[in-house]
Amino acid sequence: MENLRLLQSDFPKLNIIKLEQNYRSTVRILRAANSVIANNPKLFDKQLWSDLGLGEPIHVVQCKDEEHEAEVVVQRLLAHKFECRTAFKDYAILYRGNYRARIFEQALRNQRIPYQMAGGQSFFDKPEIKDVIAYLRLIANPDDDPAFIRALTTPKRGVGASTLEKLGSWSGERHKSLFAAAHEEGFRLLVQKAQLEPLEQFCDFINQLQYRATREPAGALVQEMMQAIGYEAWLYDSEDSPRMAENKWKNVPEMVAWLDRKGEADGKNLIELTQTIALITMLEGRDEGDVDAVKMSTLHASKGLEYPHVFLVGTEEGILPHSESIDNDMVEEERRLMYVGITRAQKSLTLSYCVKRKRAGEWQFVEPSRFIEEINGDDIRHFGKPGAEPIVSKNEGKSWPT
Repeated sequence: MENLRLLQSDFPKLNIIKLEQNYRSTVRILRAANSVIANNPKLFDKQLWSDLGLGEPIHVVQCKDEEHEAEVVVQRLLAHKFECRTAFKDYAILYRGNYRARIFEQALRNQRIPYQMAGGQSFFDKPEIKDVIAYLRLIANPDDDPAFIRALTTPKRGVGASTLEKLGSWSGERHKSLFAAAHEEGFRLLVQKAQLEPLEQFCDFINQLQYRATREPAGALVQEMMQAIGYEAWLYDSEDSPRMAENKWKNVPEMVAWLDRKGEADGKNLIELTQTIALITMLEGRDEGDVDAVKMSTLHASKGLEYPHVFLVGTEEGILPHSESIDNDMVEEERRLMYVGITRAQKSLTLSYCVKRKRAGEWQFVEPSRFIEEINGDDIRHFGKPGAEPIVSKNEGKSWPT
């Protein structure tokens, strides 16, 4: 800002042209953005305007806690999609930091809603989840060599590098998978019994899981599998800190719980669920323009993008604005981030916040973001607060798919 101020001094005849017409958003969305950013100091006052019509009021939804928030956002998204006959790709869920994404991913998966991540890491792309999936892939398809290697070495099963090298050479010469090659008599004669034994035990373990995979509930079987391979203990031994290991490990029971719920709800066994995961990860890896999926993004990663319908979640004191920014008197930068989030929306904008959140294992009551108060009340409709409209209106309830 100081450079702009000096520019006026250096060039007294400076001609200032303001680019104020917005071709993206409705009037109400722009009024909200203008009213928020007006609280930041500025050198040149600028008011965005649009000829796209007044548009819908901005919805502000109060939720009980973060799980409730995720459920409500997904519920409202589905109801809006059903009522307006839109596509999943018309929606975006935006959040302050990547750590906020996990619970919304879970809620989307529970409703079988396709989604794509931007500016963060998908749940199924986390290393510890990839470790679990490697076993599932191998159980579903023993000829999957990359899955074989990852499962055999994570955690290590006592199979040495020389044994793996001999196995690789044997399978390559005979054009067989590593799993199939491990069962051939010719290969077994090349390896000492002490070296062969852990490989045999691993293959027998996978064979047993294959037999059980179509006969037993998926969640319970995977939980038993993770205990059998000692994955939790290995994770704590291999990570730099117990906290990092704990953060990774807590994703594994979540994966098991998802398999359990999904298997029961859809009547699918572990093999079928593994195929479902393959489809989800394939969808996530495709170009955004090709896929009908809800977009999930941090506010920083959303800059320059636009979406017809936006859910801006976690609009609370301590999150947006972030507590560190409040402590360091940097709220102006957080306000600019809020401005970015608001102006990503083209047709509708929903802001959500919680009454309480669990921090360091304890419940804490939180306050809605100061930025909500900065929006003109005439452009807002509140939901969930005492005396306000219910979280799901009658119209939304009627439009809920049955």
